[in-house]
Amino acid sequence: MKEKLLVLAKACPEISSKYEQLVCVAGITDKGEWRRIYPIPWKAFWANSSTNFKKKMWIEYELESDEPSDHRPESRKIKFDTIKPLKEASFKEIEDILQAHLTSIEDIEHKTPKIASLGVIKPAIIDFAPVSNEHYEKLMKKKEQRTVFGEIAVKLEIPKYKYQYKFKDDAEGRKHEILCEDWEVAELYRHCEEYRKAGKYKDENEVHSKVRDKMLKGITANNHVYFIVGSHYRFSTYMIIGVIYPRKADIKKPNLLHPANNK
Repeated sequence: MKEKLLVLAKACPEISSKYEQLVCVAGITDKGEWRRIYPIPWKAFWANSSTNFKKKMWIEYELESDEPSDHRPESRKIKFDTIKPLKEASFKEIEDILQAHLTSIEDIEHKTPKIASLGVIKPAIIDFAPVSNEHYEKLMKKKEQRTVFGEIAVKLEIPKYKYQYKFKDDAEGRKHEILCEDWEVAELYRHCEEYRKAGKYKDENEVHSKVRDKMLKGITANNHVYFIVGSHYRFSTYMIIGVIYPRKADIKKPNLLHPANNK
């Protein structure tokens, strides 16, 4: 069975107990259903891979089964080698779809992951700050290990820091501090760290400042930021797995934005 998906989230790659690098992808199907396709091997996103795709794109793939692959109703296993990148969606198209699915952290937490493990919220962002990666030391030890073939077991760069957003999303003004696992944020941090190691940035504070400039100041100048939130597989906590915002070209052309949000 084939399915089309508008990709709204590509979470940071995770390292499994078997040293596989796996990626969680989520979005909304052309039938308007939330979908999580996991696990997808990291190699599916290599630059020279025919299956490589980006956030904000429509893709097509074959399902292994139309039954949930875990306790979360939106989860499905797919035949990852059947992934076919289609076209990039316009921001207007994306925003129209998101507007029709808006929820709140309170509502989705009340439902619990067994009913709704994915959702989209429209945040009033207060802050964006680094937090220590609690698994850093453990993963660094894994990185030192080798496979039975003598290869490096973990090829991913292990981030020393992650980032979290502080925001409000309801009329009562309740504040939330939630970890952001968007792959884009992790890649931005990795690139800034490379600049620091090359001597272009003087210290970690400048690295954090550069990441903050992009993911806070750079995206909140308009009223068109959305968070895709998803629950953890083992825990009931929700994380930000996708940050959706318009490009500069979208901002310059108001007809590419949802009219209800124009300032």
